[in-house]
Amino acid sequence: MTAEAPHHRSWSPRPLWLACAAFPAALVALAAALRWGAPPVAEVPTLSQAGPLTEGGLPVAEFLTNAAGTITVGWLLLAVVFLPAGEGGTLSAPARRCLRAASLGAAAWALAALGTAVLTISDLAGVPVTDVLKGSLLVGFLTDLTLGRALLAVAVIAVAVSAGARLPRTVDGAGYLLVAALAGLVPPVFTGHAASSGSHSLAVYGMAVHVIGAAVWVGGLVALTLMYRDVTDHLADVVSRYSGLALVCWAAVAASGLISAWTRLGGFDLTSRYGALVAVKTLALAALAALGWWHRRSSIPALRTSRRAMVFARVAAVEIVVMAVTMAVAVGLSRTAAPVQEAPPASTPEMMLGFPLPGPPDLRAYALGWWFDPPFLAVVLAGGALYLAGVLRLRRRGTAWPLPRTLAWFAGLAVVLVATCGGPARYSMVLFSVHVVQHLALSMLAPAMLLLGAPRTLALRALRAEPARAGRTPRQILLAVLHSRALWVLSHPLLASTLFVTSLYGFYRTPLFEASLRDHALHSLAMACFVLAGLLYLWTTVGSGPHRLRPGARFLPVLAVLPCHAFFGIGLMTSEGVLAAGWYNALGRAWGAAPLDDQRAAGGLALVIAGTTTALIVIALTHRWVREARRPGREPAAPGTDPAGRGRVTAGGAP
Repeated sequence: MTAEAPHHRSWSPRPLWLACAAFPAALVALAAALRWGAPPVAEVPTLSQAGPLTEGGLPVAEFLTNAAGTITVGWLLLAVVFLPAGEGGTLSAPARRCLRAASLGAAAWALAALGTAVLTISDLAGVPVTDVLKGSLLVGFLTDLTLGRALLAVAVIAVAVSAGARLPRTVDGAGYLLVAALAGLVPPVFTGHAASSGSHSLAVYGMAVHVIGAAVWVGGLVALTLMYRDVTDHLADVVSRYSGLALVCWAAVAASGLISAWTRLGGFDLTSRYGALVAVKTLALAALAALGWWHRRSSIPALRTSRRAMVFARVAAVEIVVMAVTMAVAVGLSRTAAPVQEAPPASTPEMMLGFPLPGPPDLRAYALGWWFDPPFLAVVLAGGALYLAGVLRLRRRGTAWPLPRTLAWFAGLAVVLVATCGGPARYSMVLFSVHVVQHLALSMLAPAMLLLGAPRTLALRALRAEPARAGRTPRQILLAVLHSRALWVLSHPLLASTLFVTSLYGFYRTPLFEASLRDHALHSLAMACFVLAGLLYLWTTVGSGPHRLRPGARFLPVLAVLPCHAFFGIGLMTSEGVLAAGWYNALGRAWGAAPLDDQRAAGGLALVIAGTTTALIVIALTHRWVREARRPGREPAAPGTDPAGRGRVTAGGAP
């Protein structure tokens, strides 16, 4: 079981058999979880025709869908991150085998998703599977119901990944497939228990983190176990890197799972069947944490000895079995009804908003009326911690980092935090004018400050350019993203400006605006799109994106978008109809300006804020232009170079 094995036998029989043994263990755990969590109920005459195939096959199909998606992600992760690339970033022979395996896994993923759809219809309609296949129920389910559309999206993405897995010739091309596979895991999250819980946004995004973290963690280990012979010469380095990623994924899975369970149980409660299954899953995660600790303490050092492959296979096999059982318990948990939480009857506004209707706004309400949006709170905290870690790492090396850049970065994070979690976040659901202010702050003010913080340059300087002993280093991954074709296209000044304007008109002038007010998860996603659109738009002007413009040309995107903001503001000021009228009428707000008057006031605010922000950006660009013009002896840095003269380290210098 060492490197002298024939090269064409990449999959070792021992871990393959052990991995196969995990499947029956998972089936036993799934049956036990279903028996305990969702015991058979008395027969209902209208549902008695579904048959035992549906009753027993639906949970198995759901488990196979999750397992196939997870394994597909694992194969792609191994090819993109952990296996060494060939010359010029081409895929090595082992990486190409991983892509072929990912293609087969994605095909199984699509079939399992469609099988889940068929069995779900049979379960809901109470008809045999044969009637579902020969009728029009399947088409209606896949197009009309939320769960059906989610399963259809999974199947379509899986088919695309399966067909596309044989096309890439470079590691970067395989990276797009990895992103697509991760996206394919998300749609069912919006239809399960998380989507119907009281803390809707927290539960949905917590479950999304839970699912993606578990797929990366479990899928990566399965793929690495089956392909470990291809990295025998540097197996210790690969496993050490995977172990670090697995630790992060375990923390994300554990935290998001506990938070989601807390929101559904309403606290610590083990008296219900749902709570008992949560406890079992928590114990399984604790067992995996213990195995990971033992792995880092004993197994990784042992991998450097002559028996490295046997040690790795033994430890990995135990982990795979425990992971399979944990996934089976998770499927049983998803089919178990959470205990009904008795709560005092809420008013209509409180049911719509998720919190009591606030009173008239004042300075105190804006300053103290915090309403935390979990995804943005996590992003802000992570952004601040990573930026400080980079600054401290440079300082330990004796390299100074400009204080104005640090202040600009944290000012941008502060704007994001206040706009999404402060008083404006609460009143943005009630007053259209505040929503417009929130939008413009996230799409113009915050991106400008964040780009002035030069996080890309900081990251590339903090991450040393050291050769990868196995796969790609974090710095190489970051550079691959910065040099990616997708980012190059999206950051083109013409397209970025179009996306920026579309985020304004396409949001407020379509039903998407009212839909986001009624769905907190969609509202958080819309705000994230505002920030991303602003970053792409300003990257070429305030920052230094891949498309390097001459100093005078940097003014063009800014001045071209200004009339669009003006027309938007004037349109609101002269409007005769209320946007999202159904929402504002149902709220029944008895204080403040009428919805139409508030909307017209929002137009004036849009003009003032957009004009002021644009003026500040123009002043900053003018100052930079003058400063560069006063340096006749120093030519501007060429695209793709570090302004400090350290060679090609960025996708286009720092601001």
